[in-house]
Amino acid sequence: MNTTIPPVPIMPAPEPAGMIFLTGTIIIMTGFLLWWAFGGERKRNGWVMPLIFAGTALSSIMIEPIFDNTLLYWYPAENPLSYYRAYDRTIPLFVPLGYAWFFGGSAYLTWRVIEGGATKGRIWALFAGTVVVDWLAVSICEWLGLSAFYGNQPYHLFGSPLWFSFCDATDGFVLGAALTLFMPYLKGMRRLWLLILPSFTYGSTLGSTTAPVSLALNSGWPTWAVWAGGTATMAMCLIVVHVVAQMSDARARAGAKA
Repeated sequence: MNTTIPPVPIMPAPEPAGMIFLTGTIIIMTGFLLWWAFGGERKRNGWVMPLIFAGTALSSIMIEPIFDNTLLYWYPAENPLSYYRAYDRTIPLFVPLGYAWFFGGSAYLTWRVIEGGATKGRIWALFAGTVVVDWLAVSICEWLGLSAFYGNQPYHLFGSPLWFSFCDATDGFVLGAALTLFMPYLKGMRRLWLLILPSFTYGSTLGSTTAPVSLALNSGWPTWAVWAGGTATMAMCLIVVHVVAQMSDARARAGAKA
């Protein structure tokens, strides 16, 4: 039987670019942690941010190779900067670090913004900014030859496919909303559950929102159907963010009346 799944491109690992990107990732994550340590966040919320960072980094071990396959995303098979290989994907070191600062950071920021009484307009503005940051980060990887999407990707006009940045941004918002609901019950040692929570929120969000485009990409469907799948994926992301925005707005109104 002929397969409809596109083959993975075989690409070399650009070592100087990889080291530069890894260094940049470390600098960004260090900046977040310095802000946590000396900006008052540690006193206000304890070790919540580092735990979320660690949890999102751990989630990459399970999640990244799986969705690299379903969403048609390649990394160089031979890479001196990799830390493990699974499901036919060689994962570089900058991936768990990127998970930590982007998904962990955006989730933490979303949680703090919701707790601060953000209106739905502010939530949507934060989502738009998160989409831009993700698109730029993933596009840089593609431009440097560190990794990229392949196959008949929709919305892949310049840089990274736009639909993917919608999904990545939504992932952080779902985790941020979950923190809003769960944190009142996570005291003391119970906060160690934050090491596991990101795997549930990220895996379920990415699995559900990317289902339309993933099916289209791996089924040999015509271009119009693939673009319809990408559009449906982005629409599902917007539905999720709409719910988060409504939740935050309702909390803000309730707080104003109290």
